Amino acid sequence: MNSTVQIINNQPQDAYLGIPLSEITPLTVISRNSKDEPLSVVSDNLWKLPQIKGHARSGDKINFSKFAAFNQIDETNLYTTKLLMIVMIFRPSKRTGTYPSHDKVALALTGIYKLYCHAQAHNITLDAMLNDHVQMVKFISASNSLNYLRNIQAIFNRIIAENFFTISPKIMRIFERAIKEANDESEQHPVIPGAILLKKTTNYINTIKEYNKNMTGIELLVERVSKNPCYGRMKRKPRNANECRVSFETAMHECGLNELMKTNDMKQISSLCNFIKCCYYAAKMLIHIYTAMRETEAYLLEEGCVDRLTKTAYIVKGLTVKLTKEPRPANWITSKEILLPYNLAINITKMVKKFGPDHIKSSKLLFLSATYLPISNQYKRIIKSKKLTQASLTPFILEKYFPQSVITERDFEELLMLDPLREWQSQENFQPGQIWHLTTHQFRRSMAVYAAQSGLVSLPSLKRMLQHTLLQMSLYYVKGFATAKYLFNVDNPDVVAFFKTQQPNAEASLFLKDVILEETKLHGAAGIWSDRNRKTNYLANIRTSFADTLDKVKRGLMSYKETILGGCMKVGECYERAHHNFVACLTCVGACIKESKLDTTISSQTQVIKSLEEGTFAYNTEMIKLEMLFTFKNKILETA
Repeated sequence: MNSTVQIINNQPQDAYLGIPLSEITPLTVISRNSKDEPLSVVSDNLWKLPQIKGHARSGDKINFSKFAAFNQIDETNLYTTKLLMIVMIFRPSKRTGTYPSHDKVALALTGIYKLYCHAQAHNITLDAMLNDHVQMVKFISASNSLNYLRNIQAIFNRIIAENFFTISPKIMRIFERAIKEANDESEQHPVIPGAILLKKTTNYINTIKEYNKNMTGIELLVERVSKNPCYGRMKRKPRNANECRVSFETAMHECGLNELMKTNDMKQISSLCNFIKCCYYAAKMLIHIYTAMRETEAYLLEEGCVDRLTKTAYIVKGLTVKLTKEPRPANWITSKEILLPYNLAINITKMVKKFGPDHIKSSKLLFLSATYLPISNQYKRIIKSKKLTQASLTPFILEKYFPQSVITERDFEELLMLDPLREWQSQENFQPGQIWHLTTHQFRRSMAVYAAQSGLVSLPSLKRMLQHTLLQMSLYYVKGFATAKYLFNVDNPDVVAFFKTQQPNAEASLFLKDVILEETKLHGAAGIWSDRNRKTNYLANIRTSFADTLDKVKRGLMSYKETILGGCMKVGECYERAHHNFVACLTCVGACIKESKLDTTISSQTQVIKSLEEGTFAYNTEMIKLEMLFTFKNKILETA
């Protein structure tokens, strides 16, 4: 590094030691290497910060190159930006005492960059802008993201605590009011409509099954290419007598991969490498669906992370970096269907290690780059690097290789019911006819909402939709969240907290669909009352009525849960439901019963009785339940 380091009293002044901002200069040291040599100083436009690298996928650099400086004011603002970043990087949280991760630092830089651009456009300094009410109102008006406004507010709070910059109290009140008035719901990742989620899930499962069917042939072909780089490649020139050109079609035929080649329209050997990457991607996406874990959490999974708890329940052991720089242990409870994507990822990773360079063989990470395979076009380049490279398995890159999901009118109606407070009509990306643009966090919120109240589909339909991956989730559905300790335990409180935040909206949405928009007559005490007293007023202004319903659910004044006979509006725990005594709904004041579900239950109960020995205690008990169901059905017919 060519920069001259600032030295005072024979000692270099390092920003990471917490010195006051008033003592910071362009030559102040930002970071040092293991030999105590300066890596970066304030004047550098690229800060190397190994101290903020918290995990394998975390970054360790902050780049100021996008802060274009055209005049003296811009130069002043860039220096101010760096002082603000020093506050964000080297000051611990007052709440936790921890230092921020790279992701949080990068988020802060994005927020400050927006402030910088606004100041640049109006030719004012950031110092002046922080106390200019007019400019701040303009800045807020141009910002349509609630999360972004919250990010700026958090930065301001840190600045105020530093006692170096001054920010007008009026400006803080302006931000508070803007955040309060913003539409919070519009910032959430949308819940994936049931039909689209089914299609995505099915695509991923079928892709993995296709790989498993051809796994032996794929491994054979990769092994032959490792011994003969010209195998499957006609353009490559043989380097010695042991290498001979073999066409791609011949190579695929010799390895028994003809059907795979035709089905996926493969033209060259790199197409097979891309197929392997898509299978890797499918496995990761199914893991997101089955566990609701975050993007980074999936990348941090290691071999051996899946253990069996019971005959049908499994646990995924991993790490989470939520709200902390250093990874900490976290567990996710799921079903045996997790084995399909997990075993696929294990098989590909073992193949990558087998044919990849020696330095990756000691890695325990579950997802490694498929470019380490000799069938990759990047193979020669990547094996020369000593850096461990993970697979890049993002929807933005790989979803295009799967069938696209077009939003239908029915999907759009489902979105409206899931979140009536969101301005769906003004959001172009979610209109009928548009392609659904997928993100991994959509899976996380979708599974939270569906789990919170079996979503906008029935519990049996949800199980079928997810290929029975959530069978043990029935504990949650029938017993309520508070008693589902088997699924949501203290090992991962973050998952519990996230699912709880989605529960009120899910209950309110399901109430809208099952009660208010239900066209057939409802039965049961709560169903009859709702038909007579709620529907007309609710439908007159759905947006206002839904907001009121959501508020009541959040305050614990109202509840709605799906049951085998329809729904339950009882607030609090239901001990009858916890013990599977579904016939208790027939006389419950909170019951909202649908005739169609009653008929289905009668049919199911009849089949149960046929499987029991006549005269036994179980037979007699189930017969009593069936007689109660028929009695209720007859009352409905009498009043029709």
